[in-house]
Amino acid sequence: MHQPRQWLLVLINYTARLAAWLAFGVFFRVERRGMGNLPRVGGVLVISNHISWFDPPLLNMALRRVPHWLAMVELFQSKFTHWFFTRAGVIPIDRSQPGSGPLKEAIRRLRAGHVLVLFPEGGIHDGPRSVLGGDPEIKEGAALIALKAGVPIVPAIIEGARQSYVGRNWFFRRCAIRLTLGEPFQLPPKCDRAGAHALMRDKLLALAAEVKARPTR
Repeated sequence: MHQPRQWLLVLINYTARLAAWLAFGVFFRVERRGMGNLPRVGGVLVISNHISWFDPPLLNMALRRVPHWLAMVELFQSKFTHWFFTRAGVIPIDRSQPGSGPLKEAIRRLRAGHVLVLFPEGGIHDGPRSVLGGDPEIKEGAALIALKAGVPIVPAIIEGARQSYVGRNWFFRRCAIRLTLGEPFQLPPKCDRAGAHALMRDKLLALAAEVKARPTR
């Protein structure tokens, strides 16, 4: 698997961050909380709900470190997107046949001290069967990565991003998007995959409940 050169990874990241900052500044009102909960050094697994195509650029803009990603292999179909995403620190994964290669690479990067962003729902989900809806399906691969990497885990909740492009709301007014990072946590000693899966799910649901209970500005 291609290893991104650090200087190119940083260049792509900060260019994308600037573009996102300009776009979000014009079309949206972004409220960020808990950004200091992301450890400044060492491997960190960020697990986030996924409600829109805006989520990756929003997280990339907001996080105070250069993140790596797991993303669906369909994004790598053209020569340009394959070149761009591999050099932007994105690991392709086939959701129909995940295999062990992408998971091992994700674990390797976490152990090497990088930040990895993971959407454990496995794709964009809204409604009752989502994290914000209260009954999400969390993929088993997320628990395996967390167990094998042994790094701090930071839950993240995004709210409002999907509504921003429903009914062309963004064109007429600056929609509110809220991004919240929860406190980092570690899996307990001798935790198995089922325990890791349950704990990660509970942490996401607890943070989602906290965010939804917060008054909208």
